[in-house]
Amino acid sequence: MNLRNMKVAGNRKIAADTYELKLYTGPDFKTSPGQFVHVLVDPPHYLRRPLSVASISRDELTLVYKTFGEGTKTLAGKKIGEEINILGPLGNGFTFPEEKRVMLIGGGVGVPPLLELASDLHEMGKSIHAVLGFKSEQDVFYEEELKGFAEVTVVTEDGSYGKKGLVTEWLDDSADIFYACGPNPMLRALLTELEIPGFISMEERMGCAIGACFACTIETTDGGYVNVCKDGPVFPKDKVVLP
Repeated sequence: MNLRNMKVAGNRKIAADTYELKLYTGPDFKTSPGQFVHVLVDPPHYLRRPLSVASISRDELTLVYKTFGEGTKTLAGKKIGEEINILGPLGNGFTFPEEKRVMLIGGGVGVPPLLELASDLHEMGKSIHAVLGFKSEQDVFYEEELKGFAEVTVVTEDGSYGKKGLVTEWLDDSADIFYACGPNPMLRALLTELEIPGFISMEERMGCAIGACFACTIETTDGGYVNVCKDGPVFPKDKVVLP
């Protein structure tokens, strides 16, 4: 983990209210799939925003964010060459599987952390099926990027693009293990539907992102507690009690 300023290499809209931010990192910045960074937007927005890492190259970091409030709207206005303060990489990422057939399940802005994971799994020779869920056609992104590594099924709630319904209606019965990232209702539904081993990446509100403020503390299935920022955001499917 470290604190540094990074220059904007690109900042483009890729779907409705959804942006892809590319930052120059330098060759010494390393992350693992599933980790995140804490982004400081210009004052008066003093609270950092946790953003999942979509991909990392030799000297470029790709993040995806949705414009929910004034802070992320300010971030959407960042131009190439401007600097952004980054804390990270943070958290624990995905554990790579021994199993051959892997299903990736992403909902909305839960899709980005699956891209780097898919790339690594593809290099390992795994058979990958990605199921991506969105509200509508205007919200769809990263379908083509993931097709470079996996079979992809896109599901929209209104049926305006791809399959109609929820991701739980289009799961791959042949998968040996799953990795999922998305809103808690989606994750809860998956835990009910899937009996195979799996890992979930949680989208929890955070304060400090280093485990000091306990803003993202959740209960574990054995009666204990963990911090999503420090102990997660990725957990084995039977480790935590979803809020």
